[in-house]
Amino acid sequence: MPGAPLHPVPCVLVLQEIVPNDAGYRSAAPSSTAFLWQGAGYSPSVIRTAYLRAYERASCFTQVERDRWLAGSAVSDPADAGDSRRWLISASMPGGEPLAASLGGAIVRRVDGRTFLCPHRTRLRMLAGLLAFRTSVPQEVADAFVPENEARRAAAELAALADANPRVRSHILHANWHVPLRWFTAFDPLQRILTEDKDGLRLRYETDMAEAKARLTRSLEVLDEVSFDESVVDAVRELVSWVEQFADDGLLELDYGTVAGLFLPEDLVEDHSAAELWSSLDALAAGDLPLAERLFSQMADKWTFVRSSEVVN
Repeated sequence: MPGAPLHPVPCVLVLQEIVPNDAGYRSAAPSSTAFLWQGAGYSPSVIRTAYLRAYERASCFTQVERDRWLAGSAVSDPADAGDSRRWLISASMPGGEPLAASLGGAIVRRVDGRTFLCPHRTRLRMLAGLLAFRTSVPQEVADAFVPENEARRAAAELAALADANPRVRSHILHANWHVPLRWFTAFDPLQRILTEDKDGLRLRYETDMAEAKARLTRSLEVLDEVSFDESVVDAVRELVSWVEQFADDGLLELDYGTVAGLFLPEDLVEDHSAAELWSSLDALAAGDLPLAERLFSQMADKWTFVRSSEVVN
């Protein structure tokens, strides 16, 4: 993709996008503002978060899991609103029962008579984020925020989980203060869904998992064909690897979440980021590099402005 580079988002621990890879989990380096949070009394409640969620058919899960999750129909993960951030501020392991002993909750979706589940796996994401953070910053910074003994405990708990249930994986990626641009490549512009509730306007995209995989693969082909920046291509490739974990008959949802609140209502109505990104990719595939760069630069500038709220807050 032309224009500004699409590096993984610079945030902190689970406050950033955590992407699984062959080595476990990777993360971007933290932003400069992150190191001010603890001393400045930063409130995790003001963090704006967007989500990419993978839903699988209920039949993909065990009977115990189905019984637990279908007993209720939670549509959000309360832990994401606070608990999954507070452990970072305190520089200690998140509380709660060990992963191997915890089912957690799940988002339940019913579409055309079919039931889909997206497990929260909040503790899994917190622990993976803790370890990813330590590999993304200088040793002295890592030790200040995540002491080595805490990292060992996190690694031991994740290892115990892998032994107890090798099939467990994270169904949710999340990023703060923006939506990673590569997420939009999984969706057709017509799959944009704008709604309004008591909290204001909400924006999301939703597609079949098989279609999402095909679009992501196509975007990767376009980038490979023009020998694009390898760091950008690697980030898209990691996203492809993540969605490949899930069955083709599932769903993929991009939810602006509380990031929607960073837009003025009229600007959110006019936000068509998936269409803008695909217009840039199509121009790139056609060999029209000036048009591709202009289209992408406009989109990147928009999201740079949105992300400026991270510093303001």
